[in-house]
Amino acid sequence: MDETTAETTAVRELRADAPAPQRADLLPGRDRLLAETRRGSRARRLRSDWRLAAIGAAAAITAAALIVPQATDGRGETAPGARPGYTIELGSAKDWLDDAADTVAAGPAVTARDGQWIYTETVETNVTDDEHPGPQTDERWTRYADPATEDGRAGDDHSPREQYAFLQSLPDDPRQVRARARAFFHATDASETRTEHEYRALTALLSRAYVHDPVDLAKVYRALATVPGVRAADVQDAAGRDAIALYLHQEGPGPRSGLRQETLLDPVTRLYSGYRYLEGGEVIITGARLTTRVVDGDDERR
Repeated sequence: MDETTAETTAVRELRADAPAPQRADLLPGRDRLLAETRRGSRARRLRSDWRLAAIGAAAAITAAALIVPQATDGRGETAPGARPGYTIELGSAKDWLDDAADTVAAGPAVTARDGQWIYTETVETNVTDDEHPGPQTDERWTRYADPATEDGRAGDDHSPREQYAFLQSLPDDPRQVRARARAFFHATDASETRTEHEYRALTALLSRAYVHDPVDLAKVYRALATVPGVRAADVQDAAGRDAIALYLHQEGPGPRSGLRQETLLDPVTRLYSGYRYLEGGEVIITGARLTTRVVDGDDERR
């Protein structure tokens, strides 16, 4: 049995044996977590098989499996968004992101025209939501060209058309990409460091790249690979799918100590697939993007 197989087997054993976290253990930091997540875009809700060959040998299984709450679909089966989660720490994400940039650059372009919409379907489990602690699905239509969210009219809530144009304008130099991303998603928190700002801006670009040219989008991955402290983990998303989680490692005490915001990417396509919020090592909120399509109307799904 090779090392990667052994690690995967160990994780699945941990997932089977690990107890679910008690709600009383999760509530003390709830308000602080919610405040942190709300500092992002107003549109954000609190809500391969590449096994990192370049860094897989350094992977360390976390001491305990991370668990999200269980819910059933009414037939006794575990519903999407409610399955046990796991985390295998993989260390620095640089090699994975450099490889991801090459994969994305070779992928297909996604285009749209004025008058079209971006349809997304998501699922989220939020254990801090007392009324709806189980998985919740959501559908959303976003206008591709929306003047109300362009040219700074809605702060950082750039329309898909405006973000597409921004990606097209990016240079090849990762340092310049990082600087432009900071300007595109301006600072909103005085306690945010430059590194935190760059990481937040670049991952926001990944999560909102509904429409993109693959070569342009790959530049964001290469820039993110140069941000110090970005790490990767092999995890499970809210739909029960394998995912690669990116996060910014925090050293020592600080305003975000104990909090971890993860951006999830598909291990095959390397495109954005969801998010997780952790507090004290426990998964508090986990969400997965199930569908993304360009459609002709605000009531169409295909």
